[in-house]
Amino acid sequence: MTDFEFLFALFGLLFGLIVAELSIRFADAIDSNHETPLGILTPALALLLLTDVTGFWLWIWAARSVLTVSWPSVFSGVFLAMLYFVAASLVFPRTNRKRTHLDEHYWSRKRVVAAVMLFVNLVATGGMLTLADPAWNDWWFYYYFPSYLLALAGLTFSRSRGLDLFFLAWAIAVNISGGFSLLPNSQFGEQVGLAPNPATYAAPHH
Repeated sequence: MTDFEFLFALFGLLFGLIVAELSIRFADAIDSNHETPLGILTPALALLLLTDVTGFWLWIWAARSVLTVSWPSVFSGVFLAMLYFVAASLVFPRTNRKRTHLDEHYWSRKRVVAAVMLFVNLVATGGMLTLADPAWNDWWFYYYFPSYLLALAGLTFSRSRGLDLFFLAWAIAVNISGGFSLLPNSQFGEQVGLAPNPATYAAPHH
C-alpha cells in the first residue's frame, strides 16, 4: 500500500461520515417539514457544504503526488475532516426544539458553518500556492479561488437574507461550474495537479 492509498482510505472513511451526517439530518428535516418548514436557506447551505466537501476530496486526489504518511499530514487531514463533520452536524438541528421555521436554526448556526468552510478553503488554497504561482492574468485561478473565498467570507458575516441567498448562489455556482469543467483550464491548474495536461479540463477545488 502506498502512502497515498493509506491516506485516501483514511480520509475516505472520514468524509463518508460527513456525507452520512448531512444525509441523515436532511432526511430528518424533510420528515419534520409539516411541523417546521424547511425554507430555502438551510437546504442551500447543505448543498453548498456538500459541493465544498466534494471539491476538497478532489483536491486531496490532485495532491496525491506530494502526500506522504506522517504525523503532520495525518493530523492535518483528520483535523480538517473533523471541522467539516462539525459543520455538517450544525447545518440541520440536532434536537427537537420547537421552531416555527428552519430559518431560525439557519441564522443561529450559519456563521459557524460558513466560517469552517472558509478556514478549510484558505488552508487548501495556501497549500496549492506552495506548489505553484498563478499568472497575473490567470482568470481561471481568480474565479475558482479568491472569488470563492470572497463568497464564503460574505456568507460568514452577512446578516441579510438577500445577501445570504446571493452568496450561497455565488458559491454553489463556482463549485458546480468547477465540477462540470465549464471553464477552460489554466497553467496553474495543471501545475497543482488539477489537470494532467493542457488539453484536459479540470474539476478544480476553490
